[in-house]
Amino acid sequence: MHKADDNIEERRCPLCGGVNACSVTSGDCWCFHMKVPQELRDQIPSEHRGKTCICRKCVEEYLAKQRTL
Repeated sequence: MHKADDNIEERRCPLCGGVNACSVTSGDCWCFHMKVPQELRDQIPSEHRGKTCICRKCVEEYLAKQRTL
């Protein structure tokens, strides 16, 4: 598996550690069709920013929690 650096796997979500299913290199990733809230992006540890993507599950769970507030 390709790694962004010695400790960061690009295909792992920086929040939950699950597979992020990033397809940005194909030109059509699921995240192109969904807004990822800034508040959620702010939770990415600084060493992971710009190196790995949040998974769809984390985005959907965050949005669901926001709707119940």
